[in-house]
Amino acid sequence: MRVDPHYIYNTVSALDTTTANEEAITNEISSGVTVNEPGDNPTAFALNITLSSSISTDDTFSQTASSSEGMLQVADSTLGSVVSQLNEAVSLATEGNDGTLNSSNLETIATQLTGIRDEVLSLANTSYQGTYLFSGSQGTTEPFTLDSSTSPATVTYNGDSDVSYVETANGQKIQTNVPGNQIFTASGADVLGTLNSLIADFSSGTVSSTATSDLSALTTSLDYVTQQRAVIDNSIDALTAASTASEDQEVQLKSSQNSLIETDTATAATELSSAETQQSSLTDLIAAIDGQGTLFNSI
Repeated sequence: MRVDPHYIYNTVSALDTTTANEEAITNEISSGVTVNEPGDNPTAFALNITLSSSISTDDTFSQTASSSEGMLQVADSTLGSVVSQLNEAVSLATEGNDGTLNSSNLETIATQLTGIRDEVLSLANTSYQGTYLFSGSQGTTEPFTLDSSTSPATVTYNGDSDVSYVETANGQKIQTNVPGNQIFTASGADVLGTLNSLIADFSSGTVSSTATSDLSALTTSLDYVTQQRAVIDNSIDALTAASTASEDQEVQLKSSQNSLIETDTATAATELSSAETQQSSLTDLIAAIDGQGTLFNSI
């Protein structure tokens, strides 16, 4: 009995299709995703690339924000210590200006102010993970150096005035540093310069004629440091809010991505079982036809 060759071709073609389908379903189950290449679903594949890019952007920002926030928190703590030191310096300078202290007392105040100046200088040269906090963009350069060979002593700023920013996924720019020359040697609010002047005002054991104005300048400098600290605090708050928003968005994007490409294991298992049954039936049918000696005779 001769079998219609078209029937044989169609049967073999159906077997090839079923085998390919079985392999595809098996791959979906093993990989956990339904879209592995453009041919699987061009629209879903393209959308998945877009989602992956957005997820990567959010993840990169979260890592950058975490590092920047850590640096800002150290800077904030450092300026908090500076404020404490300057408050003490204001108290000492006020005491020195009251006209009741003898020469020895004034020299002691000068010594105490020197200790405060040295501590503030050390704080101004604070580093975080190998990067100086107050050097602008010159993170490997110690920002301040002291020359005590003159009276009053002088301080040199070795950094630059560059302000750094981190950009959020939605384009918001958040300031991540305050250059040291805007905090410790600012025009009209020169913290280190004023401390050096006050040390000179009392070091001779007499009160210099500039001691009162230098005390006023120190108070102004203290207020200015507090203002610059507020800039850092605002950046910390903005980074925290942006990080939270970015993390929430990343969770949503990953959920959308999973819904788009994640394999429904139960459904895939049912489809695989059906494909295996169909493949087995077609294989048996072809074997039966071939057993009659008609398959290759007909092809």
